[in-house]
Amino acid sequence: MTSILLLFAALGVCGLMLWGSYKIEPHWVSKDGQRFVCYGQGISNRGESYGRWRELRVTKMRDGTVEVRPRHGSLVKDRHAAGLSSARTTPMARVVKRQSQRITYWKVNGASPDPPPRRIVYFLTGNDDPTMPEMLALRLPLKSRAIPMLESLASNKSKYVSELLSSARNQGTTQSEEQPDQD
Repeated sequence: MTSILLLFAALGVCGLMLWGSYKIEPHWVSKDGQRFVCYGQGISNRGESYGRWRELRVTKMRDGTVEVRPRHGSLVKDRHAAGLSSARTTPMARVVKRQSQRITYWKVNGASPDPPPRRIVYFLTGNDDPTMPEMLALRLPLKSRAIPMLESLASNKSKYVSELLSSARNQGTTQSEEQPDQD
C-alpha cells in the first residue's frame, strides 16, 4: 500500500513540475536594457497568429530598429500562407520544413492596450520579407528592464504604458511599506 501511495505522490510531483515548466516564461535582460530574451509570435494584419509562441533574442540596433533571432525554430510562415506554393508541387513538397534561424529586423509599433495579467505585449512591424509574418508580438513581464527601450523606439506611444508601469511600481511600494523594518 505504501509503495502505491509513493508512486502516486511521485507522479503528482512530476505532474506539478511539468505544469510549472509550461507556466514559467524565459526572460533575461542585459544591464543596459538593449538586449533581452522573451516570447514572441507572428501575427497577420487581421490578428491571426502564425504558429506558437517562440523564444526570441531581441537586440536594439543603432538605426532605431530591433534585431530578432528565434532561439529554436523559425518565424517563417508556411508556404501556403506566404503564397509561395505553386499548383505543380507535390503534396510532400508542401510540407513545411524546419527553416534555419534567420535574423530579421523590425520596427517597434507600440504596446497592446489590453495585455494579459502581469505582462505587456509590444507589436513589431516593418519587415519587408514576404516569408515573414506582417507583425510580431513580443510578450514581456511588466517589471522588465527592456520596456523603457521598447517604449523609446515605439512609433505609437501611449499614456497607457506609463500608467500601467506606475501602477505596478505603486503596488510594489505599498507592499514593502506595509512590512515593518527589520532593524
